[in-house]
Amino acid sequence: MAIVHLYGKKMKLKIWLLATLLPMATSVFAQKKIYTLEEVWQKVLLYPSVTSKEELVRRQQALKNLIQQQSMPEVQVQAQQTYGSYASVPGSFFPLPGIYNTSGTKQSNEALYGSNMYVSALLQWDFMQFGRQQKKIAVADSRIKLSQAAVSQEAFRLQSLSTRYYFGVLESSTLLTHFTADAKRLSDLLDLERAQADAGLRPGADTLLVKAAYLDAISRIANQQAILASLREQLSALTGEAAFNFGFDTTLYQRFTESTYLEGAPKSTHPYLVYLDAAIQQYNAELAAVKKEPYPSIGLLAGTGIRGSGIEVNGDINKSITAPWTNNNGSYLVGVGVTWKLSSLYNNRQKRKAVVHQAEAAKSEYEAADRQLQAAYAAALESWKEQKLKVQNARLSLQASQQAYDLYTVRYESGLISLVELLQLQKSLQDAEINYVRSVFTFWNSLIEQSEAFGDPSLLLTAIKP
Repeated sequence: MAIVHLYGKKMKLKIWLLATLLPMATSVFAQKKIYTLEEVWQKVLLYPSVTSKEELVRRQQALKNLIQQQSMPEVQVQAQQTYGSYASVPGSFFPLPGIYNTSGTKQSNEALYGSNMYVSALLQWDFMQFGRQQKKIAVADSRIKLSQAAVSQEAFRLQSLSTRYYFGVLESSTLLTHFTADAKRLSDLLDLERAQADAGLRPGADTLLVKAAYLDAISRIANQQAILASLREQLSALTGEAAFNFGFDTTLYQRFTESTYLEGAPKSTHPYLVYLDAAIQQYNAELAAVKKEPYPSIGLLAGTGIRGSGIEVNGDINKSITAPWTNNNGSYLVGVGVTWKLSSLYNNRQKRKAVVHQAEAAKSEYEAADRQLQAAYAAALESWKEQKLKVQNARLSLQASQQAYDLYTVRYESGLISLVELLQLQKSLQDAEINYVRSVFTFWNSLIEQSEAFGDPSLLLTAIKP
């Protein structure tokens, strides 16, 4: 009777602990936000690598604006007030851009000094470049599209990576639940063995045998907790949310539609193929621009200037600093210029060859990627078909193992089977649980691979039952 009383006190203690800790655990987990898969995707789109590539898009847009501004006329304005010698030239001026010389008053041979003034403006407008400017803008547009495709590709990569972590967390959490249930079964059996051993109904060796199995179950729980924590931290790094601030609805791990799959084959709208196609278009635009480089440029040049010095009409020198402003004259110059770099014709042929090779390499890479995606989808589809049957069989096996264990537990308590036989049945039940969880994970993984090959992650959302 004392042994039965002691066993009853242990059970009461467990019940009291559960009653005390359960509300605390509920309040803690209630504060966590339960993230759906869609919400995880929205979070990862804020990852710095996406922001970085978005900034590169803005950079390319700014470079395009710069190219467009280069088609506008260039105007240079300058003004200077100098003080120097008249000995060698009619006025002393620094050779700044936009200055053009005009004849001045003849001066004496004496080395005299005085003040000079010069204000000028120069306009240069290459109004005809035989299509070079338009081709440069086309290259800028192609680079913008390539940068935008890089943003989409990075977003899709992060979505795929976070999806794998998400379902990894669900699998690990489900396994942890089964390992905990297994430890609970062994814990109850250990309490029973201890009570019966103390009463002399069972040998003490049985207690040690169950204890060893129980400690092994505790080790599996600790190992699975470490795996789960690692996956949560990796997902936390992508979402930017602290791992202890979010939770998941683990029930959806086993809420799936077995008939969900994508028909057809991967299309050219796949983010990776779109990026490679944008790279091909960029090389084609660069090739068209290179072909225009040998053509000449025709431009308009116009300039005007006001020049003054301290030299009077009669040849006298007025050394006053303001003299040039009262003794000055203006002039202008207008002309049309042609610029043609004939020496670049050979170099241009080499540039063409280089760009052509780049374009051909990009086309080959596109074709290789397309084949790889086709093969990946076909393999994922076949795996999905096999895993669908495997999940059904694993579910039936788990149900049979659970029923058998419950029946044989009653037989053990009645003394009809040995402890070793019960532990073997318990191990079979545990193997069936693990096999079912991992079969479900492989099923989800085949859907993930299908969505990655298609470039359409929404397949996973349609596979989750509400």
